[in-house]
Amino acid sequence: MGTPSKFVTFIRNAYLDSSQLAIKIREEKEEKGIFKDVTKVNPASLDLVFNPRTVALIGASENELKSGGMFLNSFIDCGLKSELFLVNPRGGEIRGLKVYPSVLDIPKEIDLAVIAIPASVTPKAVEDCSKKGAKFIVVHAAGFGEMGPEGKKIEEKMMQTARRGGSRIIGPNCMGIYCPETGFNTVVPYIGGLTEESGDVALVAQSGWVCEHVMLIGYERGLRFSKVLSIGNQSDLTFVDFLEYLGSDPKTNIISAYIEGVKKGRDLIDVAKKISRKKPIIIWKAGRTGAGTKAITSHTGSLAGDHTIHENAFKQAGIITAQGIEELLDLLIAFKSPYLPKGNKVGIIVGAGGAGVAAADACETLGLKVANLPEGTRLELKDLLRGVIPPFSGVSNPVDTVWLPLGQAPSIHPQMIETMSRAVDAFMIFSYEPYGENYLSVLAKTREKIKKPIVCVPPHPTKGLDTTPWTKRGLPVYPTPKRAARALSALAQRHVFLEKLKK
Repeated sequence: MGTPSKFVTFIRNAYLDSSQLAIKIREEKEEKGIFKDVTKVNPASLDLVFNPRTVALIGASENELKSGGMFLNSFIDCGLKSELFLVNPRGGEIRGLKVYPSVLDIPKEIDLAVIAIPASVTPKAVEDCSKKGAKFIVVHAAGFGEMGPEGKKIEEKMMQTARRGGSRIIGPNCMGIYCPETGFNTVVPYIGGLTEESGDVALVAQSGWVCEHVMLIGYERGLRFSKVLSIGNQSDLTFVDFLEYLGSDPKTNIISAYIEGVKKGRDLIDVAKKISRKKPIIIWKAGRTGAGTKAITSHTGSLAGDHTIHENAFKQAGIITAQGIEELLDLLIAFKSPYLPKGNKVGIIVGAGGAGVAAADACETLGLKVANLPEGTRLELKDLLRGVIPPFSGVSNPVDTVWLPLGQAPSIHPQMIETMSRAVDAFMIFSYEPYGENYLSVLAKTREKIKKPIVCVPPHPTKGLDTTPWTKRGLPVYPTPKRAARALSALAQRHVFLEKLKK
């Protein structure tokens, strides 16, 4: 690989310059040995966060309106595979399970403690978990670093208390964990059915709202998740720690994140560079505007940092950036495609001229190429379509089939795609054909023949089309040409990144 430019070097070295002073001070303390009993977290050990052998629910309750009650219901209803211990000072039983007055009374070692009690009593619970030797602690309560200097002091002290016993904290101010394989769901504990099927998409987010919406909307659109983690203020364990873990997780093929503040910035870039060689990383970095940056401070107490520096550093590390929740979801669905385009030429097949104009503009605006097809390809298409479409239809690209008669797309489109595939790298298909199993199957088979990505734009996206089978088969569906074009541009960006690594 060539020597990086001075600009790239500057971006990498300057990446953390805007980080919180408190974070720098903490890292200096660690280097000086103030936290002598804590070493850098081993990524492999983080598997116990998602696959704990034992779980302590602190704040367990019969009241389903309280977090401790909702979490308990979720664990039972989802068939939590871990051995569950309930903790509440009142003791007794809840739903036939023994309740221990303190985590210290539990007769077994604890891999994961879930603290679902108010912020005022959370530090004492963390202290008990640390004394117990709990490996990981999820602190759900808000009211710490995001509240200002005093809250940061409490948050910092709580982290030090945990580390003295070898415990590591997730949060505070977070919604915790979703892992369908193990029946663990505290992110949306009030919605059932989400742990019945696992997938290969992972999400780490500083916002519980983002976790909820990506999970629920993604599920409706056909995405299935391996792991989702809400990290809140990331006072101790950070996105970088979990990124490194997910990079080696065999159950995860696509990694995504929503982050407000970047901690361990240089580590993030170094880790991302290694992981993005084998898995796509998609990040929505919030705080593009002054108002957004201000909101971040009150939400998680993070400092948003310079957005331009983030964008450039991410690009150098092979990270794909999303500009909002809609785009994050669209890109996750895009990377369900099993193939990347080997260039930037897009073949467009439409059933109405206006769609072709919109698609061509959307593609070329994003740096994709909608070039005229070679003369030989055009002649083949004319022969193929003779008697099927009007003689005035355009076959230069976009190829306009002018309201192809219903029922003919499953036989005509595969032939068109195979013919055009010698001249283009990816396809955007607009069709009035019903998006049923027959059409899905023929397009999937055709894609396997040409080994190039195909994205689809249905004619009436508001009619309640179920895109789940399309997403699962790696044929992304989008409601507009612009969103379809953005998906293809992200796939093309990843191909360029991977090709550069070979040089």
